[in-house]
Amino acid sequence: MDQATITAIFTAAAGATSWKRTNLGLRATVDHGGYTWTVQAPQDSGPAYIAGSSGYGGSTSEYIEASWAQTIPIVDAAMAATRLH
Repeated sequence: MDQATITAIFTAAAGATSWKRTNLGLRATVDHGGYTWTVQAPQDSGPAYIAGSSGYGGSTSEYIEASWAQTIPIVDAAMAATRLH
């Protein structure tokens, strides 16, 4: 996967407003390039990562780590989306 696609997926995750709690932590799905990508926020420590995609032709498992500069806005979005108001 090229860097532009990876960056676009992490940027979309940083703007996600719907996050689900899983046993691995908070997870969001974002659409990009005709696929639905799953982005996992770090549970305790470490970077966020792309966990996989689904679309025409099936699903894939991935593990593509975000940089720290990409992880921080993703964690901020996940926390804002799950904060009680």
